[in-house]
Amino acid sequence: MKTKDYQSILIEIKQNPKVTQRQLSKALGFSLGKLNYLLKNLEKQKLVKINSVKNVKKNNLKKYLLTSKGKSLENLAPDYSYLKLNEQNNDKNLVRKKPFLVAEAGINHNGSISDAKKLIKLAKKYKFDAVKFQKRDLNVCIPEHQRKVMRETPWGYISYFEYKKKIEFNLKQYKELNAYAEKIGIDLFVSCWDINSLKQMKKLNLKYNKIASAMITNLEFLTEVAKEEKKTFISTGMCTMNDIEKAISIFKKFKCKFVLMHSISLYPCDESLLNLNLIRTLKNKFNCEIGYSGHESSVSPSIAAFLLGADYIERHITLDRASWGTDQAASLEEPGLNNLTTLLSKIPIMLGDGKKKFLTEEKKVSKKMRYWEKPNFI
Repeated sequence: MKTKDYQSILIEIKQNPKVTQRQLSKALGFSLGKLNYLLKNLEKQKLVKINSVKNVKKNNLKKYLLTSKGKSLENLAPDYSYLKLNEQNNDKNLVRKKPFLVAEAGINHNGSISDAKKLIKLAKKYKFDAVKFQKRDLNVCIPEHQRKVMRETPWGYISYFEYKKKIEFNLKQYKELNAYAEKIGIDLFVSCWDINSLKQMKKLNLKYNKIASAMITNLEFLTEVAKEEKKTFISTGMCTMNDIEKAISIFKKFKCKFVLMHSISLYPCDESLLNLNLIRTLKNKFNCEIGYSGHESSVSPSIAAFLLGADYIERHITLDRASWGTDQAASLEEPGLNNLTTLLSKIPIMLGDGKKKFLTEEKKVSKKMRYWEKPNFI
């Protein structure tokens, strides 16, 4: 019996009580055949109950429940997705946990509260830790010369200012979205683009702040954010190392916790321009928490960023990459989110703790292969 396989199934069922066999297969990376074999063994051991639920559209669906015996065993099992066993290693470079995941919904809702809630639900479904939106005072953020520029939009041929008004949520709407996020169990926060918006969002008492790359040179704004002493994600696109140093000095002055997020501000960004090794450079230079905010259309750079030391990963999410909006093409749809979170949960398990072991399973294999050793050397 491969204990980890059985324990990972028990943990997944506990975290997702309504999970189906197909969803379990995707989440754990098991083939349906392997999963079915493991589930039958768990059922024989009276650790799991299998209930068939009749569904007209999808025929019969199998749902899984932990028995009391299964719950007690799951409670004793190490949570391999966070690699608690890894913490026994003294070399911090070898200790990796699942990264903190931020789903950047941004303005991909196009002004629809319904779509915004769908994006929050999507982030929760794929185990993101937080979902983020954006807030602007349009009278401050849109220069006069841009306001009357006409453009084609889903709402007709209207001015840029009118278009931005269509997709901007007010405080009341953000209260509704935050209440929904709290209800389903995910943190919501907002990247503000001006001091007025920052003051508005402060009324919601959100857990985090975010400095967008465009805002990193606005030192007055950074000062107001740092004064809140709320953990802040600082994106570092479209700036110099000197700009980053100035931003850090402000946050240190007000003793405000921060995470530097390596980022390239192109939407979408060509993979050849990502310069992911800067993650190590930032970590070595500033000795602080480091993350990665990606705008590419693929998953692999986020995996590489994690392996290079990013403990926070932010990705734009969308319901449909073909939808209207400048960020949609640089966002991940549901299949991409599934790939991202599945891979990131597996990596800490694969990395292990860096200590050389002669596994019991290996000893059994070696007994068959090492003909020159005594049969009972185990």
